[in-house]
Amino acid sequence: MDIFKRKNRIYVPVITEEIAKETLIRCSSCGRLINYKDLKNNLNVCPYCGHHFRMSIQERINLLTDTDTFKAINSDIEPLDVLNFYDGAYYKNQLAKVRQETGFNSALITGKAKIDGVDVAIGAFSFEFIGGSLGFTEGEKIVKLFTYAKKNQLPVVVKFSSGGERIQEGVFSMLQIVRIIQAVDVFKEDGGLFISILTNPVYGGASAIGMLGQFVFAEKDAMIGLTSPRITQLAFGMNFSRELQSAEKLLENGFLDGVFERKDLKSTISKVLKIYTNRSLI
Repeated sequence: MDIFKRKNRIYVPVITEEIAKETLIRCSSCGRLINYKDLKNNLNVCPYCGHHFRMSIQERINLLTDTDTFKAINSDIEPLDVLNFYDGAYYKNQLAKVRQETGFNSALITGKAKIDGVDVAIGAFSFEFIGGSLGFTEGEKIVKLFTYAKKNQLPVVVKFSSGGERIQEGVFSMLQIVRIIQAVDVFKEDGGLFISILTNPVYGGASAIGMLGQFVFAEKDAMIGLTSPRITQLAFGMNFSRELQSAEKLLENGFLDGVFERKDLKSTISKVLKIYTNRSLI
């Protein structure tokens, strides 16, 4: 069984904004061609069929928070290569390349901000950084985010988009799940509010962590589960409908508290935050 190796590696070049502006973008759902400016003005949602394209991490922060209120914290935590991992290419070289391309040290940005005037501790995963995978750096930043929120009595909002654990870090990646669950439990036991936002895709340990929120919301078109359909087919020879992992199906079966259009996410979170911050008046 050869899940992790691919005989012919395909490296997808990063498309800069300058190049994209001159290119018509084809919707992967309906196949229609979309003008770049029209797509951006519509929050990266297809104006024809409503398909939700991925957003950059900065676009996510801008969408969810009030203008110019986000201040990053713990951005200096560096990735580790304890295993000196090599799978045809050295992990340390892969890290250097993706850090240069994205400008970030990890797949997770954390900070403090305001959402409709309410102070929050916030985190957002970037799928562009090694598939938004969970490694030591991401685990450390989430733990510190919940510790910071507990100390300052802030609600926590985390936007998930991840392929799961980072295989290049082996058991050190798996251990982060335990650390994060412990940090979340301590935070919630102290009366803290954790709002989780699941966006396409969320797999592996990230999906388990995302389900810990008192409120678990998902964006339309999000795929959520233990593994992707491709890995399930390769590992177990099983084929199943992608619909089973759709946010809509999970909502139908009671695993989520709501599935929303991208444009409605901030207002929905804002309502929950305002009830939480005024709970003493209820």
